[in-house]
Formats: sequence, C-alpha cells, structure tokens
Amino acid sequence: MRNIIELFGKIKSFETVKLHTSGMRHVTEYEIVMRGNKAEVSQYAVGYRDGEDVRHLQKRAVCPVERVLKLMNKCCLLSWDGFHGKRTKGIKDGTNFIFKATVNEGKEIYATGSQRFPTHYSDFKEGIFEILNKNKEFRL
Repeated sequence: MRNIIELFGKIKSFETVKLHTSGMRHVTEYEIVMRGNKAEVSQYAVGYRDGEDVRHLQKRAVCPVERVLKLMNKCCLLSWDGFHGKRTKGIKDGTNFIFKATVNEGKEIYATGSQRFPTHYSDFKEGIFEILNKNKEFRL
C-alpha cells in the first residue's frame, strides 16, 4: 500500500464523496460530506418518481474527519481515478457503480464499473457500513 500512496499521493481533505450503486432490485447512494472537523456519512435509497430520481435518507452518521481520511487512504482512492470496469461478456446481472469525489481542494476522482471494481472497493464499502452502523445519528 505504501508504494501506491507514494505514487498517487495522500488525501488530506475532501469536500464530497459519492458512491452510487445499482443492481436488479436496488439503487443506493452513499454520500460523505466534510463539515469542519466532522464527516457526515449518509445512505440513501434512490427511487424514481415523475421522471426523476428521488433520494430517501435511510441512515446518517457523524464521525471525525480523520476516520474517513484514514479509510480513504487505506483504500487508495486516488488510484481509482479513471477506473472503468467493463462487465464480463455473458454476465447479465450484478452491481454497477459510479464513484465521484472532490478531494485535496479541487482534485476530482471519477470511477465506474459493472461487476468489476477497483482495488479495495469492498474495503471502502465495509468502512462506510461500519461508520453508519456504529456512529448512528439518524436511522429509519
């Protein structure tokens, strides 16, 4: 991991981080927003109404910014920029994702995939779940 961080650098701050996932029966969006020295982590179910996507808050948690920065660097999110994981031919089901983040005062990270994910994708999602379930502020 150290070599990847040396190659891509370290995330020192962020504005927003969004992970949009979809499958046959779900559309979920995770959003992390930096608010001073705290990070607000939210999980939304996304539905469709009147021709538009509508987000419904399911969970929200607040934690120290340092916890999110540690997770982002552990998962080498800067290395995700430009990732495009094309679905393997013949696979008709699975999870699609779109990842967007603004970090380090304006650096954009963008990645997409269809049943193919960047390195440490699962670790990042697990880290988000842990924050949402251990630092509960709001839960439906």
